Amino acid sequence: MKTYLILPLLLLMAALGSCGHTDSISDDVATAEMALAGEDVATTRHICDKLVGHKDSNGIEATEMARLSILYMELNERTDDPETVELAAQCYRDAFKLNADSARHYYTNLPIELDKYAMTLATLVQSLDNPREIPADHDSQSSLDSIGQYLTPACHSDSIAE
Repeated sequence: MKTYLILPLLLLMAALGSCGHTDSISDDVATAEMALAGEDVATTRHICDKLVGHKDSNGIEATEMARLSILYMELNERTDDPETVELAAQCYRDAFKLNADSARHYYTNLPIELDKYAMTLATLVQSLDNPREIPADHDSQSSLDSIGQYLTPACHSDSIAE
């Protein structure tokens, strides 16, 4: 039923765009969000890719870039395409580069069902942009005995037998 309602709306928006009316970026993002709500993954991906591909020349704002990052995360959940996570992470970074206050406001005011995407993105981007260094003396070939000592509970010490 949703698809029958969303499809005419998408066609109307496309027709308006082709008749010389200029759709704003925000309208394009809203169209992508509606397409995803109607489970039209291909249309959503096409719109998002078009916007991200021309982001430098079309004056996209931080909030729209943040919305795109969430859309890409939702696409990843539906398609399991790793490229969508990379694109989501880049949109997340770009949102903060464009306007950190607007991006922060957007991500902190997401509906609860979308909050998981923002938390995942924050963690992912933080990890990618600030990798921990592995110490030079780190032993990557640990012996089974050394692993076992960490797994042995403290309550099995010799002091209990006394």
